[in-house]
Amino acid sequence: MDFKDFVTFLVLDFIEPVIWLIMSLAVVYFLWSIAQVIINSDNMDQREELKKRAVWGIVALFVMTSVWGLVNILVNTFQPDTQLNQLPLLPTGGND
Repeated sequence: MDFKDFVTFLVLDFIEPVIWLIMSLAVVYFLWSIAQVIINSDNMDQREELKKRAVWGIVALFVMTSVWGLVNILVNTFQPDTQLNQLPLLPTGGND
């Protein structure tokens, strides 16, 4: 295994699923915060705190997406033959 194979393994097989997991958790956190804002709409103090959490959830998603975009730019600049720039497809459930 040479260095290029190691980096490809590390990024594609290990880091990418971890990044998608963290981004999924951030989306769940954001949606949970929004649900809590709606549920606790009568309590003004708690609602303001929950709004702050929702904003931080959006900021976290923005930062993670931006960093992943920068990683793709760097990878495509130095190794244009890699497959990092393609978004993973969601399973359709059918036999396409």
